Amino acid sequence: MSGDPAEDVDVTHDPDTGEYVAAFDPLRVDASIAVIEATAEIRSAAPDRHAPLFEVIDPDALDRICSGDDDTLVEFTYLDHRIRVRSGGHITVTPVESA
Repeated sequence: MSGDPAEDVDVTHDPDTGEYVAAFDPLRVDASIAVIEATAEIRSAAPDRHAPLFEVIDPDALDRICSGDDDTLVEFTYLDHRIRVRSGGHITVTPVESA
């Protein structure tokens, strides 16, 4: 994994839908780290200022599930956002009120 995971997670925003899309290379960044970095960027706050991810999902399990070659989708709510993580390095983040 790289030295600074924030540099390996690219977040874009669609103002029409309110949805954020994050892309990451699963060979360089674990899915759990990508979720933390994406939500930190979306919320404009350092990751250590958020509730721990492990309070809503097991980060190790998320990493294992999303590390395969099959098309896997994991969905959960974190920090008032619906998070959808797909194997292959794709995360969709939608505010709960827009979900």
